Amino acid sequence: MRTGNDRHAPTGQAPVGAGRSRSLPPDHVGRLSGVSGLSSVSVTIIALAVVGVMVGAAVHLAMLFLSIAPVNHLSRQHAAGINKYVAPEFTQGWRVFAPYVPAENTQVQARAKVLMPNASSPTDTGWVDLTAMDQAQIVHNPFPSHTQQNELRLAWANFVDTLDNQGRPIGVVGNLNQQYLMRIATQRLVPHLNGGTVLLVQLRSASTPVKAPPGSDQHIDTKTSYLVQPWWIVKAEDLK
Repeated sequence: MRTGNDRHAPTGQAPVGAGRSRSLPPDHVGRLSGVSGLSSVSVTIIALAVVGVMVGAAVHLAMLFLSIAPVNHLSRQHAAGINKYVAPEFTQGWRVFAPYVPAENTQVQARAKVLMPNASSPTDTGWVDLTAMDQAQIVHNPFPSHTQQNELRLAWANFVDTLDNQGRPIGVVGNLNQQYLMRIATQRLVPHLNGGTVLLVQLRSASTPVKAPPGSDQHIDTKTSYLVQPWWIVKAEDLK
């Protein structure tokens, strides 16, 4: 006996249920998808936003390009506006791609006045090449530490950058750079002083220009010049 779904429609008639479309949910009936379904106000807002982003990106790229491009008429004419826009948030640093190669070799040296146990007066250690101590740790070392490569070098460079025309540290930053550099020098000297107490420390840099390459007709004076700092008083907290 055939039931419900097993029955066949009479010959010439469509099967039961044929021609009926599956009904859509009420919230989809008569609606268009995508941009076509947006109102004219929404389309206008989106278009204006896209145009604004494109214009902003174009101006940004133009400013950055003019700031790093060779000097030209546009960059000279609008130099103030370009510098104001680019600095400091968008300043370009090219050290990764074109690192600055110094034209001279700089060695940081230090000496100390040390009061040895049972001594009545301090003695002078003489100049000790701190940079050479770092270089000895770097040579033939496939994985030199960041401290060995950069601590002393950057400390000296930052200190020199904060000196005034009379060679004195400028402001709080200059004094902090001086204290940091002094502590580096003191703590590197202490292990070699046989228990002596460091009273004063003095630093200097010895800078020697790199000689011209073979075959060059350029004349470079390779005489070493010195930048000498005064004696600095060492306090107890500088040894910690």
